[in-house]
Amino acid sequence: MISTASPIVIKNLSKSYGDKLILDNISLEIKQGQIFGILGRNGAGKTTLLECLVGLREPNSGEIRILGQDPKNERSTLLQKIGFQPQEAALFQHQTVLKTIALFSSFYPKEKPIDEILDMLDLKEMKDKRVKSLSVGQRQRLLVAVALVGDPQILIFDEPTAGLDPQVRLMIWDVFRQLIQQGKTILLSTHYMEEAQQLCDYVAILHDRNIVACDTPDHLIQEYTDFGNRTLEGVFIKLTGNTLRRGVD
Repeated sequence: MISTASPIVIKNLSKSYGDKLILDNISLEIKQGQIFGILGRNGAGKTTLLECLVGLREPNSGEIRILGQDPKNERSTLLQKIGFQPQEAALFQHQTVLKTIALFSSFYPKEKPIDEILDMLDLKEMKDKRVKSLSVGQRQRLLVAVALVGDPQILIFDEPTAGLDPQVRLMIWDVFRQLIQQGKTILLSTHYMEEAQQLCDYVAILHDRNIVACDTPDHLIQEYTDFGNRTLEGVFIKLTGNTLRRGVD
């Protein structure tokens, strides 16, 4: 019987697309109040794993419990308790920032105050700006804001700081830390090793369809690196390879 003591529990999850196996027997347990990072090279299956967790894709085998519920069978109920920011999200381009947040807020029975969200993500001065005119950083902050509107217990982000300036990235890190102080649990995927090292309590490295390492960044660095490259990037390269893959990278 799968444990439900932790807010996110994955047991023996496998996922294929046709004959291509993407995830093979993945098991993870993410405890309340953690920022947990999923790391992996392009095509490793990070997005597929996150989409399985929110019920957008159905695993071929294995079990998932989010807050004790099965996302496949109880997705509509569970989505009231999860904030999910995918890599690509369709927003109404002619809608303003304020109206976009208000629209998504209306989908939830429990709402986080919009003014609080605007302040948290420094969006108040651009609340009347249309989505189509937002910069990359402003749009990404809006996507994070949309994930927060239902005041969810669990937040899942797929590369939330991809392509952002360091200043915007640091601001989003600060928002995530504030959310953890409020008792939330955060799961994110990222390609930025510094981000995972600085921000995450635990990370799992996904490679060749499997979790090849899972621990705190400090423990992984101690275990897998020497004195020449004592960083999480050094761990990642050692476990996933240091050469380009033709046709993939």
